[in-house]
Amino acid sequence: PPFLPTSLRIFLKFLNKGAKMSKKLLIFDLDGTLCDTQLVLDTMIYATLRDSGVDVGSVEDVVRSMEENGKEIIELNSPIPSEFLPLVDRNKYAVDFWENYQKYHMMSVDRVFEGIPETIRELKRRGYLLGVLSNKKNRFVQPIISTAFGADTFDYVCGWDEIRPKKPDPTSLLDMLAALGIEKENAWMIGDLPADYKVSVNAGINHVIADWGYGKKKKFIALGATVFAKNPLDLLEIFN
Repeated sequence: PPFLPTSLRIFLKFLNKGAKMSKKLLIFDLDGTLCDTQLVLDTMIYATLRDSGVDVGSVEDVVRSMEENGKEIIELNSPIPSEFLPLVDRNKYAVDFWENYQKYHMMSVDRVFEGIPETIRELKRRGYLLGVLSNKKNRFVQPIISTAFGADTFDYVCGWDEIRPKKPDPTSLLDMLAALGIEKENAWMIGDLPADYKVSVNAGINHVIADWGYGKKKKFIALGATVFAKNPLDLLEIFN
């Protein structure tokens, strides 16, 4: 306020700046970092193949097919094992896939990695702010995080949509920092894929590679990553 002595205004400004500088934010990826969702995706592909009339016996058959023959990404960003692509109507498959995505995405709630719940609780107890930045659609991310961890666990949760671009574009990450009042040097991106590391570089923040996820350590080293956590509980040591 203007009526305060100049010395007191300077002191209060210093305190506010110090409070902002002291806040630290840990931003988690979702798939492959908080939750092991590969089975969820495989189940969606299996169900969509069955809806398309493809005689595939089990989810395990889908996994084996993709391991042996690879997969394609077709209309509407829908994945399909390569060997089955000639057997389906591409447009119908794409529509069915996203209908199954809506149906099965909450399976992720039951796929939280071992060690994640206690790690998140302890980091929050230590006073860290917590965020989620996912390349899953925002309308799927919000209910998964609220159900799996509770509505008040994370301070900011963000997926992608028409106004929120995917990682490694840093726009959503920088919006998170601004919304929470976090300096770049006090933020870390924790994720398991190259997009997670690249978004940390593009945004100018710190990184930790979740080595328990889907990425390959050699690839991260080649990109320049230097900080790795073998399992979720290692984060408690890193951020001790």
